[in-house]
Amino acid sequence: MADKKKRKPGSSKGMKAIAVLNIISILAVVFTVAAALVILPRETVSHEENRTLAKFPEFTLESYLKGDYTEGIADYYDDTVPHRSDIKSLVATYILPNKGVKYGEDSIEIFGNVPAKPQQEPAATEPPVTEPPVTETEGTGTAAEETTTVPVTTLPDSNEPAAEGEISDGIVVVNGRGIMLYGGAGGMDKSYAQCMANYRKELGNDVNIWSMVIPTAVSFYMPENYLSLTASEKKDLDSIAKQLKDVTPIDVYTPLLAHKSEAIYARTDHHWTSLGAFYAAQAFAEQAGVDFAPIEEYEKNTIRGYVGTLYGYTKSSELLNNPENFVFYRPKADIDGKLKVTKYNEWFSDPTEYSLLNDPTKMDKSQMYLTYGTDELITHVETGVKNGRTLVVFKDSYGNALLPFLTSSFEHIYMCDIRYFKPNAMYFCQQQEATDVLFALSIFSAVGGNQDCLNKILYQW
Repeated sequence: MADKKKRKPGSSKGMKAIAVLNIISILAVVFTVAAALVILPRETVSHEENRTLAKFPEFTLESYLKGDYTEGIADYYDDTVPHRSDIKSLVATYILPNKGVKYGEDSIEIFGNVPAKPQQEPAATEPPVTEPPVTETEGTGTAAEETTTVPVTTLPDSNEPAAEGEISDGIVVVNGRGIMLYGGAGGMDKSYAQCMANYRKELGNDVNIWSMVIPTAVSFYMPENYLSLTASEKKDLDSIAKQLKDVTPIDVYTPLLAHKSEAIYARTDHHWTSLGAFYAAQAFAEQAGVDFAPIEEYEKNTIRGYVGTLYGYTKSSELLNNPENFVFYRPKADIDGKLKVTKYNEWFSDPTEYSLLNDPTKMDKSQMYLTYGTDELITHVETGVKNGRTLVVFKDSYGNALLPFLTSSFEHIYMCDIRYFKPNAMYFCQQQEATDVLFALSIFSAVGGNQDCLNKILYQW
């Protein structure tokens, strides 16, 4: 029988001591993390996702018996983890890049969910109009003829050439730009039109009602080889406009398309830019028959190094390494101190005087869109314009950038976000003696989940 190897004295005790230390270390880490999750302040807003995080549920016997109360507690603790943004950034940067599947011949990596079948066919490519100029001739006989050339306005192609890129959480990242994929209205265009009809019925015929459904960057910058992944916003915009009854649609797609070579949409953020909002406000003012100040009358401000929400969603190195300029325009009336800006809470109480624009130099780079204001507050601007026109704007975050450009057009402006607004919309418009009501919503809100907010604020008490 072979001799057994002699164990070194104390080796068994040493291994046990190491095991105990490992257990103590693991327990210490677990208890430290658990204590931190309980003690540290919980976040309430996600700026990267542009939404309010879950709130702790109110207890009722009915909600407890249905299981809604305990489910709400779980959602609260899951959604409001301390340092949530930092943790998501860590996971996205070091873990998610190791996951993914290949898409198509280009071997594009897909992270997250991409609409497999958009709920409509993509819009057909619309080639530019190529009509010859119209020439008018005056004079007869042998005398020299005078000619007048009438230029024909042409629009650029809405589609972009094929390109290589990646898709992350329903977002295409290509050519240094993030583009959200659009899944289609799926019948919600009809319910939006009906919602507008409800507002017309409740507000009466003495109020002008305007519908501005705003396209996103996918309508103008989507490469041709990705068109099968998205539905056509243009098709749904046209469908909505045709179905509106006694509500005036504001076509912003056409003026935005005419300026698509300019910076009308952010590359790293899901919003349009201040310049895009300017062209939309101009189209609205023309239809509303009000004065409108040209862009030259605004003070232009530029801040470099902006990286917005689309990087927050994707953590794409292409977006991070290609920051853009954040540009905003300040109206002359604001510079001269002629505007009075009052902000209220979501119940339209607790008035506080504010500046028209927030200072972006005091913000994190990802939060600069808040220059135009936070969504939770109701904003009232007294412009000094004397035309008897009072405008109430029901909006999502896209509508914020319109405000500076409307200060030369209406005497009073009220900006109300449909997601946070608590008063009854009909009575609010009546109390403010609104002459005009504008719905300024991205198409994702108009035919998406935020459509429920439109119906809710009309009938809530």
